[in-house]
Amino acid sequence: MNMIMKLVLLAFISNPFATSAQENTQVIVEKFFNTYQSDPSAAIDYIFSTNEWMRDSKEQIENVKTQLNSTLKIIGSYKGNNTISTKKIANEHLIKVVVLVRHERQPLRFNFTLYKADDKWAIYNFSFDDSLDEEFD
Repeated sequence: MNMIMKLVLLAFISNPFATSAQENTQVIVEKFFNTYQSDPSAAIDYIFSTNEWMRDSKEQIENVKTQLNSTLKIIGSYKGNNTISTKKIANEHLIKVVVLVRHERQPLRFNFTLYKADDKWAIYNFSFDDSLDEEFD
């Protein structure tokens, strides 16, 4: 690889804006869980930061973090996750990803609804609960 190609590749890799418009829903969810395993509050901050309209909803974001941290104190440490389902509607402009999140004591279900108006995915709705029995219906 010549020097110019190496510099172009390095600039592309090191520029966080170069890939942001290309992030797909899988990358967003994976990035969430990569952060979640060591810092659940930072993961919540990350997922809401994908939507410029939600970034300023600090009180709502803090409420989600408080609820999650309270739940985590009861159910123990994070052990991993598995995608339960991915549903696409509206010509793939609205996607819901449901994930089983394994903890020591019990699992949780995380629901990520992501929306793409033009070319960038953003969180539209995020929730979590322990209602996994519904997944068997």
